[in-house]
Amino acid sequence: MATNLEFIKSASADNVSSLTVTDIFSADYDVYEVFIRGNGSQNVSSISAEFLDSGGSDIGQSNYDTAILRMHPNETFSEVRTTNANSFEFAYTGSSDKDFGAKITVFNPFSSSSYTFANIQSMSISGEKAIVVATVTTSAVSMKFSANQNYTPIDISVYGVMAQVVSRGKWAK
Repeated sequence: MATNLEFIKSASADNVSSLTVTDIFSADYDVYEVFIRGNGSQNVSSISAEFLDSGGSDIGQSNYDTAILRMHPNETFSEVRTTNANSFEFAYTGSSDKDFGAKITVFNPFSSSSYTFANIQSMSISGEKAIVVATVTTSAVSMKFSANQNYTPIDISVYGVMAQVVSRGKWAK
């Protein structure tokens, strides 16, 4: 299936430990691409995210399940699994100042009748592939990105994914 991205919103910040990007998910799309790049200053290790409802509350509080394959360039690959977590990791920078980049593909975040799923690809001191599920059926409209130290900086861009209906040759949201 061919796809096309439609820009929704971007946000940037510098010298902050969290950044919330509001009003990015709606009934317009079932699939979203979230691109993140930045730098974790000082001793940042895990960089995490949460899906937020229309009131700004975390939809998955104690309900995020994650499986991560961490592909280290100079050591054995490792797996990280979490269940019933308060957020989900989308990048790992280690214990010093490191650049990072990630792409999070989010499925059905606005639906109140299905779980929100995400696939993650990221790179910093290691490459990572991950899957995430928020095991609740609450509608998400925003995302919050957090770290245990400051981002210097962080840039986020969000796109809705339009899929081409091949049999009709038209783009559909």
